[in-house]
Amino acid sequence: MEPISLLLTAIVSGAAAALEPTTKQAVKDAYEALKTLIKRKWGNIGLESVEGDPKSAARREVLKEDLEKAQAAPDEEMMRQAQVLVRAVKEHAPQAARAAGITLDELEAAGSISVRDLVAAGAAISVTKLKAGENISIEGLRSENPTAR
Repeated sequence: MEPISLLLTAIVSGAAAALEPTTKQAVKDAYEALKTLIKRKWGNIGLESVEGDPKSAARREVLKEDLEKAQAAPDEEMMRQAQVLVRAVKEHAPQAARAAGITLDELEAAGSISVRDLVAAGAAISVTKLKAGENISIEGLRSENPTAR
Protein backbone atom coordinates (compact mmCIF):
# COMPACT_ATOMS: atom_id res chain seq x y z
CA MET A 1 0.00 0.00 0.00
CA GLU A 2 1.29 3.44 -0.88
CA PRO A 3 2.59 5.21 2.30
CA ILE A 4 0.00 8.03 2.42
CA SER A 5 -2.81 5.50 1.86
CA LEU A 6 -1.53 3.28 4.65
CA LEU A 7 -1.24 6.26 6.96
CA LEU A 8 -4.73 7.47 6.07
CA THR A 9 -6.19 3.98 6.59
CA ALA A 10 -4.50 3.75 9.98
CA ILE A 11 -5.71 7.19 11.08
CA VAL A 12 -9.31 6.66 9.98
CA SER A 13 -9.65 3.15 11.38
CA GLY A 14 -7.90 4.22 14.61
CA ALA A 15 -10.17 7.26 14.98
CA ALA A 16 -13.26 5.12 14.36
CA ALA A 17 -12.12 2.53 16.88
CA ALA A 18 -11.26 5.19 19.47
CA LEU A 19 -14.88 6.40 19.38
CA GLU A 20 -16.14 2.98 20.48
CA PRO A 21 -16.50 2.78 24.27
CA THR A 22 -15.58 -0.92 24.28
CA THR A 23 -12.38 -0.56 22.24
CA LYS A 24 -9.41 -2.34 23.78
CA GLN A 25 -6.65 -0.24 25.30
CA ALA A 26 -4.13 -1.67 22.80
CA VAL A 27 -5.98 0.08 19.95
CA LYS A 28 -6.28 3.35 21.87
CA ASP A 29 -2.58 3.25 22.78
CA ALA A 30 -1.51 2.52 19.19
CA TYR A 31 -3.71 5.37 17.90
CA GLU A 32 -2.34 7.83 20.47
CA ALA A 33 1.22 6.79 19.60
CA LEU A 34 0.59 7.46 15.89
CA LYS A 35 -1.06 10.83 16.64
CA THR A 36 1.88 11.84 18.85
CA LEU A 37 4.35 10.87 16.12
CA ILE A 38 2.41 12.81 13.47
CA LYS A 39 2.29 15.93 15.65
CA ARG A 40 5.99 15.65 16.48
CA LYS A 41 7.06 15.25 12.85
CA TRP A 42 4.50 17.37 11.00
CA GLY A 43 2.88 19.51 13.71
CA ASN A 44 0.34 21.23 11.48
CA ILE A 45 -1.60 18.14 10.31
CA GLY A 46 -5.06 18.37 11.89
CA LEU A 47 -6.68 15.07 12.73
CA GLU A 48 -9.61 16.52 14.66
CA SER A 49 -12.12 16.62 11.82
CA VAL A 50 -11.58 12.93 11.00
CA GLU A 51 -11.72 12.09 14.69
CA GLY A 52 -15.09 13.82 14.91
CA ASP A 53 -16.56 11.80 12.02
CA PRO A 54 -14.34 9.03 10.63
CA LYS A 55 -17.19 7.86 8.35
CA SER A 56 -17.11 11.14 6.41
CA ALA A 57 -15.48 10.66 3.02
CA ALA A 58 -15.14 14.43 2.71
CA ARG A 59 -13.19 14.71 5.95
CA ARG A 60 -10.93 11.82 4.93
CA GLU A 61 -10.28 13.54 1.60
CA VAL A 62 -9.34 16.79 3.38
CA LEU A 63 -6.91 14.90 5.62
CA LYS A 64 -5.39 13.21 2.56
CA GLU A 65 -5.00 16.60 0.86
CA ASP A 66 -3.41 18.05 4.02
CA LEU A 67 -0.91 15.18 4.12
CA GLU A 68 -0.09 15.63 0.44
CA LYS A 69 0.18 19.45 0.69
CA ALA A 70 2.52 19.14 3.64
CA GLN A 71 4.52 16.76 1.49
CA ALA A 72 4.32 14.41 4.42
CA ALA A 73 6.68 11.64 3.44
CA PRO A 74 6.11 8.93 6.01
CA ASP A 75 9.41 7.48 7.12
CA GLU A 76 10.12 3.99 8.44
CA GLU A 77 9.14 4.91 12.01
CA MET A 78 5.81 6.37 10.83
CA MET A 79 5.04 3.36 8.63
CA ARG A 80 5.90 0.95 11.43
CA GLN A 81 3.54 2.75 13.85
CA ALA A 82 0.77 2.91 11.21
CA GLN A 83 1.11 -0.85 10.70
CA VAL A 84 0.98 -1.45 14.47
CA LEU A 85 -2.29 0.50 14.59
CA VAL A 86 -3.81 -1.27 11.58
CA ARG A 87 -2.95 -4.65 13.12
CA ALA A 88 -4.42 -3.61 16.49
CA VAL A 89 -7.65 -2.45 14.86
CA LYS A 90 -7.83 -5.62 12.78
CA GLU A 91 -7.38 -7.77 15.88
CA HIS A 92 -9.46 -5.85 18.44
CA ALA A 93 -11.91 -3.60 16.56
CA PRO A 94 -12.40 -4.70 12.92
CA GLN A 95 -16.02 -3.55 13.01
CA ALA A 96 -14.84 0.03 13.53
CA ALA A 97 -12.85 0.03 10.27
CA ARG A 98 -15.79 -1.47 8.37
CA ALA A 99 -18.17 1.09 9.88
CA ALA A 100 -15.81 3.87 8.78
CA GLY A 101 -15.97 2.58 5.21
CA ILE A 102 -12.39 1.40 4.82
CA THR A 103 -12.15 -0.23 1.40
CA LEU A 104 -9.46 -1.60 -0.88
CA ASP A 105 -9.22 1.08 -3.53
CA GLU A 106 -6.23 2.30 -5.51
CA LEU A 107 -3.64 0.10 -3.79
CA GLU A 108 -0.14 0.23 -5.19
CA ALA A 109 3.03 -1.48 -4.04
CA ALA A 110 6.51 -1.79 -5.48
CA GLY A 111 6.64 -5.31 -4.06
CA SER A 112 3.79 -7.69 -3.31
CA ILE A 113 0.24 -7.10 -2.06
CA SER A 114 -1.45 -9.64 0.19
CA VAL A 115 -5.09 -9.34 1.33
CA ARG A 116 -6.53 -12.01 3.64
CA ASP A 117 -9.72 -12.63 5.58
CA LEU A 118 -11.61 -9.48 4.62
CA VAL A 119 -15.31 -9.33 5.53
CA ALA A 120 -17.58 -6.69 4.00
CA ALA A 121 -20.57 -5.73 6.13
CA GLY A 122 -23.64 -4.57 4.26
CA ALA A 123 -22.11 -4.42 0.79
CA ALA A 124 -20.22 -6.39 -1.79
CA ILE A 125 -16.44 -6.28 -1.69
CA SER A 126 -14.91 -3.98 -4.28
CA VAL A 127 -11.25 -3.96 -5.21
CA THR A 128 -10.21 -1.45 -7.87
CA LYS A 129 -7.00 -0.09 -9.33
CA LEU A 130 -4.75 -2.68 -7.73
CA LYS A 131 -1.09 -2.56 -8.85
CA ALA A 132 1.86 -4.56 -7.63
CA GLY A 133 5.43 -4.74 -8.85
CA GLU A 134 5.54 -8.40 -7.93
CA ASN A 135 2.72 -10.67 -6.69
CA ILE A 136 -0.90 -10.05 -5.70
CA SER A 137 -2.49 -12.55 -3.31
CA ILE A 138 -6.14 -12.21 -2.30
CA GLU A 139 -7.86 -14.88 -0.21
CA GLY A 140 -10.63 -15.26 2.34
CA LEU A 141 -12.88 -12.43 1.11
CA ARG A 142 -16.55 -12.60 1.99
CA SER A 143 -19.62 -10.42 2.28
CA GLU A 144 -22.05 -10.54 5.18
CA ASN A 145 -24.74 -9.06 2.91
CA PRO A 146 -26.97 -11.93 1.74
CA THR A 147 -27.88 -10.08 -1.48
CA ALA A 148 -24.29 -9.25 -2.48
CA ARG A 149 -22.64 -11.58 -4.96
